[in-house]
Amino acid sequence: MAGWRGKLLSYAARVELIKSCLASIPVYLMSFIKLPKWAIEILNSHMAHCLWNNTENQHKYHLAHWKLVRMRKEYGGFGILDLRDLNICLLGSWLKRYQVDNDKIWKQVVDHKYKTSQPNVFCSNAQVSSHFFKGFIWAAQVAKMGYR
Repeated sequence: MAGWRGKLLSYAARVELIKSCLASIPVYLMSFIKLPKWAIEILNSHMAHCLWNNTENQHKYHLAHWKLVRMRKEYGGFGILDLRDLNICLLGSWLKRYQVDNDKIWKQVVDHKYKTSQPNVFCSNAQVSSHFFKGFIWAAQVAKMGYR
């Protein structure tokens, strides 16, 4: 990818490369576990370095703050995905599946393992649980607060 950056790609082409490749690489992992803040910051820094053509031997100044770059196009940004919001949405999709899939085996396993029906899923013990269930509880708490 180092050969593509710099003189060979325009800013618009780099934005499309980030949106289609770099931002989509961690999607599968983010759909099952909550990524820590440091991992999201590292991924964001790699995307920013790709956009502004930073290399190890040549530093370039970033022309805009990353928060402005990742804003939607309607608001003046480039429309690059915010990985934290994407992580919340992907884990939140499991909440909908949990409510809809009553007869699925995965829901029965989760209910039996974490005793989610006594009295509800928010009272189950998430401290000694899997990374998936910790992310599931995190997304449930965020959804309970009314995250948009």
